[in-house]
Amino acid sequence: MKLLGAGLLLLTATACAANSGAGAPAGTGTPTTPATSTSVPGTVTPTLGPPSSPPVGPPPSPTVGRPTQGIAPGDDVVAETQVDARGLPEGYPRSLTRSLDGRTLILQAEEGGCRRVSARVGEQTAQQVVVLVAVMSAPKGQMCPDYIKEIKVPLALAAPLGTRTVVLRQG
Repeated sequence: MKLLGAGLLLLTATACAANSGAGAPAGTGTPTTPATSTSVPGTVTPTLGPPSSPPVGPPPSPTVGRPTQGIAPGDDVVAETQVDARGLPEGYPRSLTRSLDGRTLILQAEEGGCRRVSARVGEQTAQQVVVLVAVMSAPKGQMCPDYIKEIKVPLALAAPLGTRTVVLRQG
């Protein structure tokens, strides 16, 4: 065990000396030439070298490596101009997507602690679809856990949304 500890100490000291230039003769280990160092067999010691050239080709897609939270692939955001949310109080969810066939609206909301969100489809006409949104909170003074999660409330329509306006109301 002492041998392992001594080896790790030697490796750390060697790596620090190689990176700082300590213990190397003057005039060696410049930033453009690789510095040499003694290392423990089977380990990699970083060395300085010439800067690498930038990658050639198109930059990576902005969606690569991003989380898939939010709008699900295959869902379409309902334009703000197609949503009338004037009937909702402040703090109520207003974000809607629709399935590719247009027959399902998805209300995206945040709930957590003692806050619960629900929605249902109301009246559907050739001009509009009414969605009734309810937000329930705990009684004043009740303690609630501290967390927030994203939820998606699917709302089935009788016919595809098309160009109809979605009217959000409290209910």
